[in-house]
Amino acid sequence: MVLLKLHACVAATLVALTEALLVSRAATLPASIQLIRQAPAGDEIQLQIALKHQNIHKLETAVESWLKDAGITAVSSRGPLVDFVTTVAKANELLGADFAWFDVEGHKKLRTTEYSIPDTLTAHIDLVAPTTFFGRTKSHRMIPDDETSELDSRQARNTTTCLSVITPDCLEEAYNYGSYKADPAAGSRVAFASFLNQSARQEDLTQYLNTFKLPPRNFTTVLINGGEDHQDPNGDIGEANLDAQFLAAVTKNLPLKQFITGGSPPFVPNLRITNASTNSNEPYLDFYETLLATDDEGVPQVLSSSYGDDEQTVPVEYAKRVCNLIGMMGLRGVTVLESSGDAGVGAPCRANDGSGRVEFTPTFPGTCPYLTAVGGTQAWAPEVAWVGSAGGFSNYFERAWYQKAAVKTYLKESIPVEVKSYYKRGGFVDFGGRGFPDISAHSLEPWYQFVNAGRPRRTGGTSAAAPVVAGIIGLLNDARLRAGQPTMGFLNPWLYARGVDGLLDVTEGKAEGCGGIDLQSGNPVPGAGVIPWASWNATKGWDPVTGLGLPDFEALRQIAVNGTKA
Repeated sequence: MVLLKLHACVAATLVALTEALLVSRAATLPASIQLIRQAPAGDEIQLQIALKHQNIHKLETAVESWLKDAGITAVSSRGPLVDFVTTVAKANELLGADFAWFDVEGHKKLRTTEYSIPDTLTAHIDLVAPTTFFGRTKSHRMIPDDETSELDSRQARNTTTCLSVITPDCLEEAYNYGSYKADPAAGSRVAFASFLNQSARQEDLTQYLNTFKLPPRNFTTVLINGGEDHQDPNGDIGEANLDAQFLAAVTKNLPLKQFITGGSPPFVPNLRITNASTNSNEPYLDFYETLLATDDEGVPQVLSSSYGDDEQTVPVEYAKRVCNLIGMMGLRGVTVLESSGDAGVGAPCRANDGSGRVEFTPTFPGTCPYLTAVGGTQAWAPEVAWVGSAGGFSNYFERAWYQKAAVKTYLKESIPVEVKSYYKRGGFVDFGGRGFPDISAHSLEPWYQFVNAGRPRRTGGTSAAAPVVAGIIGLLNDARLRAGQPTMGFLNPWLYARGVDGLLDVTEGKAEGCGGIDLQSGNPVPGAGVIPWASWNATKGWDPVTGLGLPDFEALRQIAVNGTKA
């Protein structure tokens, strides 16, 4: 009887493999990803299947039957996500894969370069993870924050210092929200996302607010997928701290929440996972699926995130799944803002599909058309485009409907004909892709001041710009709610059609890149493609370095509440 069951199980698996369809193959791996060794057959591996969002219960049954027919019993379901644990040998057999241990920029990851699923299930499954996505999701901060002299509250009240350092007063002056007083009772809620073992410290926020004479406030934290809230006074958690501090500086008294998503593989109840590597799983699926399953009161109306990867390192099916989840957030009235990145036109600037051709490198998820990508500026009064502001055109997503007119104008009137011809002739860019960023704010030169691990520090990049813009949208929601109107929700259609009249166009400066140097780290990129004169100029109207421009809160408020600017 046992033997018959075994034969049936093997037969079912062989049939599945015979009828399998290759659904994902990793691109040519860069030098930064090195094979360590093949994974031992007996190692445990935990995987997650993301189902299509139609008829989930029926799809769940079909997928669970497939797994159980293959002899996999450690299975659990969470709506559109099915988690399971098996051995490497069984996973290889089930998926036609070849799992191995790879070194990804110093991080040990269990991955495969390709996998297949039964042809009968391809219409039901979006993706299986972690499999072919090797990218190390990272923050978009330009360089590690530098220590500076103590924060001087006397300077904080003197806006002439904005030529040398950016303080909350500088932001109020630049973006015209200093006189607005939000009412927390109106219901506007803002939040920021933390990944990669980052968690904001309450003591650092308190010190920052005290220094700049801002109202005291706390933030709440929600843990997802094994996320941990570290309040270690010596911890280097600069990304999460700048998110909390700059959001608080702009919104002042609105409720503030932090979502910390763990990077470990998904948890299956009652099973001990002994061989899963730390920070091995991509965080976005669990993060957005969890938010979508949360009731309205637990979901913010504005979410700021500053993490991403080179778009080419993200499998297309994974990128589209995450982007669709973000689109669903917009349907629930949530504005998602993402920093565009700090590598300008790009850093690797070479295709990873085996061709080796040189090309610009857009960043994901900033290229997702359902979020608002925030680029960067530098200098002060006036601000100009920041050299490291990532932007360009997606290779995965088509030009969004809401930006067609703006991008068409840019391509027809703003980019020089000879430059456009040079880029097209070289195959460096697909001008038909989704253009990003959408909006911008100050990023660097001068630096921002903030507090990290109890010490005054300085930082910058589009990671700083994103929470600033997110805070301004939070104030817009406050104004609309107090006027009996709904929150802004998915922002871009309104931004391109009407909100643009409340923005300050940036027409000077440019973003550079593709010169063999990573502008985010300042380090050489071995084997990078070099494209002479690669850059995006800031121009009149939308451009792929500053988007539509800088926010003027009062002008945006009048348009958002009254329909027109006074």
